[in-house]
Amino acid sequence: MIKHFELIKKFADCITFTPCNESEIAKASALLAASGFCALPEEYKEFLRLSDGLSYNGVEFFGIQNHNRSSKKYTFPDIAASTFHYKGYAFFHHKLVLGRISEALICYDKVSDNYIIVDRVSLRPLNGGKTLADLFKIFLSIFALSENNKNIDNKNIPQ
Repeated sequence: MIKHFELIKKFADCITFTPCNESEIAKASALLAASGFCALPEEYKEFLRLSDGLSYNGVEFFGIQNHNRSSKKYTFPDIAASTFHYKGYAFFHHKLVLGRISEALICYDKVSDNYIIVDRVSLRPLNGGKTLADLFKIFLSIFALSENNKNIDNKNIPQ
């Protein structure tokens, strides 16, 4: 996962945030679990130790704090607020909303122990993987096709 993250953060317009410390991660994880969702998965905690969120080309992976981007008139949301927004929907029980892509949500499903991308309206799974690294590989493949990033191609994406 770290190799994939390092590749993504090299993209010119990629935004990352100050990493979280262990106490912040533990507090956020406990809050989510106590609220009826699930604790943060270990691999996502590893990501949070690298960056409290990531945004690139319409793909956002949330952190444990929201980040006000006043120059863009936008607040980058946090996992808890994003997940709590869907508390009334049975589909989201035992899931965390970890991010979004346009009209889709990036979630972690504790029951299946999978990371999934779901349509925001129909909640139909669109894609996913067993690990966060699997999701990062999907995004790296898409980003590699971008005209702005011709120097990265699929053969350089770690397996």
